[in-house]
Amino acid sequence: MKIVFPEFKKNIEAHGLVQAGDTVILGFSGGKDSVTLALLLQELQAHVPFRLVAAYFNHRLRPDAGAEESWVRAFCARHNIELEVGGRDLRRFRSESGLNLEHAASLSRYDFFASLSRRFAHSRVATAHSRSDLAETFFIKLFRGSGLQGLSAIYASKEKKIVRPLLVFSEAEVLAFLERNGIAYYQDPSNLQHDFLRNRIRHALMPAAREAAPDVEERIFRTVLLIQDEFDFFQGLAREILERHMLLGSILPAKAFAGLHPAVARHLAREYLRRLKGNLLGVGFEHIADFLESLESGRGLSLPGLNLKFAKGWLFPEKVHIADYDAPITGPGTWPIPEIGRAITLKTTLRFLLPRDHSQVLVAAGKLLFPLRARSARRVDKYRKIHAPYAQGVFEMIRSSGVPAPLRRLCPVLENGDGAIVWVCGSPLAAPFAVDDPGRGPFVRIAIAP
Repeated sequence: MKIVFPEFKKNIEAHGLVQAGDTVILGFSGGKDSVTLALLLQELQAHVPFRLVAAYFNHRLRPDAGAEESWVRAFCARHNIELEVGGRDLRRFRSESGLNLEHAASLSRYDFFASLSRRFAHSRVATAHSRSDLAETFFIKLFRGSGLQGLSAIYASKEKKIVRPLLVFSEAEVLAFLERNGIAYYQDPSNLQHDFLRNRIRHALMPAAREAAPDVEERIFRTVLLIQDEFDFFQGLAREILERHMLLGSILPAKAFAGLHPAVARHLAREYLRRLKGNLLGVGFEHIADFLESLESGRGLSLPGLNLKFAKGWLFPEKVHIADYDAPITGPGTWPIPEIGRAITLKTTLRFLLPRDHSQVLVAAGKLLFPLRARSARRVDKYRKIHAPYAQGVFEMIRSSGVPAPLRRLCPVLENGDGAIVWVCGSPLAAPFAVDDPGRGPFVRIAIAP
């Protein structure tokens, strides 16, 4: 054990994978990798005080599922390791969810880990993926035609919530460690079958690859690290764009995609869909391509578990809801409207400068009677726009400004203290509030952001 442990401890310390006071929830199957990780983590406890909880999830798929669970229970009892057991009827869940068996199993397992993470303070999940697992996963994703995210394969640490301390070791090193120390592990009979792609890669492709390049796992590991860096960069860029443009966590103007490189546009589409769905299960490259094509065609889009509308340059879920609001504005400053994720800003100025568009207006300060109100539009609302001969309905103004009916509450009506409408955001100023003398200030510049 001492031959492996120093490298293991060095990796833990270098990347901060386990900290004093943590609860480490170990995804434990009883296989060679999870047994190795369990024993190494136990030895680490002599150096770093943390709680170790083995988490075993019974998929109830194989005939030996009961025997495996019994073996796991006995191992944890023998080694004095705290154990939590979960399970699910995967075939039933697969049928109800519409997922393939692999996705259903993965989602169920990580749901179990997440439920344990909520129970234990300062928790992080440790999975026993080795460098060999990473290489196999890389080929699986490559054969399935994955992009950067798929080829990123397995991260050593994902925001310190999921850690994989065994990535510094190959399968051969894990097996040598177990053999050296006379440690038994549970052998899953299905790992010897060639029915699954991973097993065919493990038993046929990887031996041939090692014969061609003995250090192939190390080379793949380095390649994956580079891909992970590039994926992280694109994902970070996509998140920045969403922070600037997305409203209420689900509404996105199509202009957010304007001028983007196709690679950035794909990442932005993926991140937007992830925000809406909570995950990307069932969403493949073809769905991202359909999403981007819908921006050009202006049609809606149906994705696994999600229906999107595309109207007047806006993307939003089919069942989007925006609550009514009525917020007082007592003077200059920035006034958030949480219901629409936007804010109205009032700034006093002595300079007359015409607004660049209808996202802002300039009003003579003397015409405003505080408190103003920023509220959602009503059917009865109407006013005469500047330079217009007659009054027009506010709903019609909003429609004309390019905002679809389900999103009309995104355009607040600004009401003066005496009840007169000053402006509906995105449309021209009301005629009575036009500046009569550009040379006589002060003025109030009113704008909505973002």
